[in-house]
Amino acid sequence: MKGLNYKKMLKFVTLLVTSLLIGTASATVYRYMYIRGSGGITIGGLKWEPGANFPQGASVQGAYVNNLNFSVPKNSILNITDCLRIVNQDNKQYTFKLEVTTVGGDPSNFTKFDLVVYNNSTGAVLDRLNLKAQGSTSDISIGASETLYIRFEIETAVDAESGYFYFTVKLTYW
Repeated sequence: MKGLNYKKMLKFVTLLVTSLLIGTASATVYRYMYIRGSGGITIGGLKWEPGANFPQGASVQGAYVNNLNFSVPKNSILNITDCLRIVNQDNKQYTFKLEVTTVGGDPSNFTKFDLVVYNNSTGAVLDRLNLKAQGSTSDISIGASETLYIRFEIETAVDAESGYFYFTVKLTYW
């Protein structure tokens, strides 16, 4: 064997041993982290509640108000106060937005079909939503354990003989 370079061989063996030691040490060091959690159903936040003038046949089922239908006589103005309520079940204030997400049928049979949010104790109107047009209202605040009331203000068009329209309103709160 022709002249082994012992210096190079020693460097190589040292590098190999060092690499093995680092690899072994890295492979045997473990650290652990855990997540422990659960899911649950609680009562809180905002809820719908039928008012004193809630229409017969309508219902509140959790986050949904169903079959909120109004029959309005020809050439009339109808104001339905305390139809529906928004109740804050928590001891903290929330802000919410109402948005008309769906309008269908023929809203031209009505000159006015508004959802009005008001404070029953002061009579102050907090917001008004035109149910004949898609869009949003401004942000409304509801205090801790407070109840706000909803009134529907409806006017039929003078020449309207019959017809209907439908709407969907979404309430988003934070």
